[in-house]
Amino acid sequence: MSNQPQASQQSLQIKHENFTARYANHALVTVGAEEVYLDFTSGIVADGSGVSVMPIHTRIAMTPSGVVRLAQLLQQTTANFQVVQIPPPTTPPTPVQPAPVE
Repeated sequence: MSNQPQASQQSLQIKHENFTARYANHALVTVGAEEVYLDFTSGIVADGSGVSVMPIHTRIAMTPSGVVRLAQLLQQTTANFQVVQIPPPTTPPTPVQPAPVE
């Protein structure tokens, strides 16, 4: 009989409570002593005095190891998306001559 521990399967349920999706066109990254902060904004807007402002609507604080895992996941996801959704062209498009105007 083997003394190796048995791998146990764990059931995981994802629960979305008070869930709101926010669109972010920009992300700012700030590194603290023990955390990495990801600040998300929808974009740059001008205030009444002509100054450009970038309002942050969401801040996520993560551990450095969590950021590494997130970066790996995003890299894998974007690579898969590009392969499935946006395949590179096999040949350059042929130029089309416009029809003469009569």
